Amino acid sequence: MSDALSDTLSDVMPDDRTALIDLLARWDRWLDESRFTADETAVLFTPDAEAVTPGGVSRGIDALTAQAARGRSIWAATQHLHTNPVVEIDGDRAAIGINRLIFLVAHDPAGTPETVPAPTLTLGERCRVEAARTADGWRITRLGGTLLWASDPEALARATARGRAATAAQAG
Repeated sequence: MSDALSDTLSDVMPDDRTALIDLLARWDRWLDESRFTADETAVLFTPDAEAVTPGGVSRGIDALTAQAARGRSIWAATQHLHTNPVVEIDGDRAAIGINRLIFLVAHDPAGTPETVPAPTLTLGERCRVEAARTADGWRITRLGGTLLWASDPEALARATARGRAATAAQAG
């Protein structure tokens, strides 16, 4: 290991890195298990957190909760996976770069409980998550990503249109 990398790693407490990676896993579960209550959201995000996603920009616990619920409602199931985290900690602030794989399963009214559905759409995204250490532990302050690829661009366009329609219906 190079001296510069060794010096950088020795300045970071392993407990912080572990806590931040756990925060990412809990964010994935929050999305996949539809845990969209203000209390569940506040365990992950600071009160003034901002998310920049294909569903729009949301700020604050209530807006983050509503946006996530809208986005998740158009899918029967989702699975969010993050890989290759690069964690940079500076005191009580952190930035985490990750790759995300997102598997989305459409609603199938003809499906039976015994049927295991296949994903309708798979997305690859590069994401940056910023976090702050609070009295209650690490919380996400900002997140955003760049979509790198979609397994079915036409399905993505249809899903995006459904999401926009749901947002418009809720707003008006």
